[in-house]
Amino acid sequence: MSISRRKALTILAAASATAAPARAQTGWPAKPLTIVVPYAAGSATDTLARLMAEQLAPKLGQPVIVDNKGGGNGSIAGTFVAKAPPDGYTLMIATAATHAGNPNLMKSLPYDSLADFAPAGFYGFIQFVLLVRADAGMDTLPDFIKRAKAKPPLTSGAGTPSARVITATLAERLGTDITYVPYKSAPQALADLLSGQIDMTFADVSIAVPQVKAGKVKALVMASDSRSPLLPEVPTFQEAGLGQFALDAWFVIMAPSKTPPEIVARIDKAVQEVVTDPEVIKRLRGISFEPKRKAPEEVRPFIQSEIEKWGRLSKAAGIEKE
Repeated sequence: MSISRRKALTILAAASATAAPARAQTGWPAKPLTIVVPYAAGSATDTLARLMAEQLAPKLGQPVIVDNKGGGNGSIAGTFVAKAPPDGYTLMIATAATHAGNPNLMKSLPYDSLADFAPAGFYGFIQFVLLVRADAGMDTLPDFIKRAKAKPPLTSGAGTPSARVITATLAERLGTDITYVPYKSAPQALADLLSGQIDMTFADVSIAVPQVKAGKVKALVMASDSRSPLLPEVPTFQEAGLGQFALDAWFVIMAPSKTPPEIVARIDKAVQEVVTDPEVIKRLRGISFEPKRKAPEEVRPFIQSEIEKWGRLSKAAGIEKE
């Protein structure tokens, strides 16, 4: 049976439209991927990114390169990825600080945390802990509070926006001043704590535990609603009488917005295969990272709620945008 030329063209067009996503999915990736890390090498984010890159490479069939672009509270990395070609080859480890904190701490943020990104794999949380030097005479939280209320004010190094907000919240609840000292990364702040340049810092548990075990620092309180399995003796804010408080770091792989949905879905599937692998879970928990699955449709509402949470905390602590 013959068909008209117009009908034939219509059928071919429909077939091409149906096949296009399949070609995009099967043809990608055709070259190495890059995961941009918003903080310096040695940070918890960097450690997690390298582990993720190692695990994603065989699942995606291409090498995955880690590129550290620290500075600007993570906004340098965020801006770079937001403006990258939406082809699935340039990704970012987005964090609570870069995507919930920065909208509340920076007057001029070059990217929109929701509009400029496509969530491509939520994979878990990590906690923060208050650290002081072991020889600082603040062996217990009551010792710390007594010193914090004395003069001169304590100096606190903040290598992430999270550390800054936690410190400001603690100062507000204690009714005292704590001088905020900005750093490009948590490891840099911790290094200056160890050398005596600052009095305290809130660091992620993964970099804190080795120093605690070495006897170089004291861990006094968790900025979370639960204790850390690696520091089970350290109380939470609420247990310490400082009121309910939790500002955990979370991590999600982001692609630029307008990245083809089938590519985003493939990355998300690979990420979830990684964080549900028993051996990977064991490795992640060994650095006090708690893997957690969130479906793609849950991620945007979660980030929106976190932006609002950071706004409330920043306002209560008297932090103005800079």
